[in-house]
Amino acid sequence: MFATSVVLALAIGGAGQDRPADGAMISVQPCAASTTGYDDYVSFLGSRPAADPKDTPFDAATLRRNHPQVWFEALRQGERVRCRRISYGSDGLAVTGFIVEPSADAPFTGPRPLVVFNRGGNQAFGSIRTADLMEFAGWALDGYVVVATQYQGNDGGQGREEFGGSEVADVLNVLAVGRALPNVDADRTYMYGMSRGGMMTCLALKHGARVSAAAVIGAPADLEEGLRYRPQMEEVYRELMPGYAERKASLLKERSAIAWPKRLSAPLLILHGRADWRVWPGDSLAVAAGLQRRGRLYELTVYAGDDHPLTRSLPEVRTRLRAWFAAH
Repeated sequence: MFATSVVLALAIGGAGQDRPADGAMISVQPCAASTTGYDDYVSFLGSRPAADPKDTPFDAATLRRNHPQVWFEALRQGERVRCRRISYGSDGLAVTGFIVEPSADAPFTGPRPLVVFNRGGNQAFGSIRTADLMEFAGWALDGYVVVATQYQGNDGGQGREEFGGSEVADVLNVLAVGRALPNVDADRTYMYGMSRGGMMTCLALKHGARVSAAAVIGAPADLEEGLRYRPQMEEVYRELMPGYAERKASLLKERSAIAWPKRLSAPLLILHGRADWRVWPGDSLAVAAGLQRRGRLYELTVYAGDDHPLTRSLPEVRTRLRAWFAAH
């Protein structure tokens, strides 16, 4: 778990240097192994203040159910699951991402299905951390290979994210990284994202991502209406979207899946919590209505009383995701 990194390409970004090729891995290193045990990890999360007082309060039993110890140990020990932190080329930049997959001696034969995960939040908030890597380990224990991006400008990556602008290329290129892995079945490729990551999933489909099926959880799909539901998001948009003051309407429309449902060609699973205060649940209903009018294949579930990350329903959500992908 502590081997030195492997540098695959060095010419990135300096004057007179070549730009990294899209989808090419620049460097690979093992994920940092946890130096604490699972109980200490749970205690640490319980000691942190909530991101917002309206979020569901921390509950250790719920955390243990939603992020079981077997995933933590698989990730830490590195025997059944291999986790790698990568730098890869995207739109001429070196971007940070992850690959989590079954270890070489795992009890699976043949090429493995690929899952592309799109993170939520923006900048450091919502970046891929231990809980996400544990989630990926759960997929790996089920025989999947998972790839994910931190988006440009984050976690040591070059560039600057635009909340659904230029970093759409990062999703398409990490998909290319995954497809190029020798143990991946490119005909079984899936994509999902939570919150802003759901928006990124829809944008990736809009821009030509070829996947067998996709899923979104609590995804903003009407950013203009979302500002009426949660006005403070305008501060994020103003900071991250270039030209926001001059092109607000067009920038929001470009990122809103309700404006282009015909571009969502992959079978789409849409999940949302009715008590979600961060993203208006009506966004998911609107996307489903647009797909219905066009005869697209989709499923929609709104979980009554559940929150933005579907804390109460998470084990069922994971079962739904795997069944949806397996069916396509």
